[in-house]
Amino acid sequence: MIRRKLRATLPSPESIRGHRWLQWCAPVLAHPRLWHLHRRAVALGVAIGLVTGLIPGPIQMLMAALIAIPLRANIPAAIFTTLYTNPLTFVPLYILAYNIGSLVTGDATPLVVPPDMGFTWEAIRDLFPNLLHWIASMGSTLLVGLAIQCTVFAVAGYAFTMIAWRAIVTWAWRTRHERRARAAR
Repeated sequence: MIRRKLRATLPSPESIRGHRWLQWCAPVLAHPRLWHLHRRAVALGVAIGLVTGLIPGPIQMLMAALIAIPLRANIPAAIFTTLYTNPLTFVPLYILAYNIGSLVTGDATPLVVPPDMGFTWEAIRDLFPNLLHWIASMGSTLLVGLAIQCTVFAVAGYAFTMIAWRAIVTWAWRTRHERRARAAR
């Protein structure tokens, strides 16, 4: 049931490979595991998306797809999972990573608050450089925290997807089995 709904809403692999901007990489995108809704491929795609979602800037989805291709992970799952980071969750996730890094490294440097950004044209123009400067000010403590956070997110996302997939399949099998048993009576 979920597979049918996803297949109906997601673009087909043929339409993606036939897109005029993606035709040059159609041979690379031809592998069926990149698009098939298989438990391991989707779980790996979720793990990749959780890791690449923490990359600052607008290249998260591109990186998720580029990493998913050689690992034969589900590309739509990898790209979709990167959406957990957005302008509302990005700063709290990086603050969490900094706090994790400070716990591990023992760094007692207080956290620098991100720059205040208004809704003027200048603030929008300076948004990305200001965020990069804020991230760089946290140094190696942030890098250690991000490495730990990425690892935990990837393992948890992979495990959760595998367990949830198994639970859904088991529930569907039992429901179908009970329905057939009732119909046989």
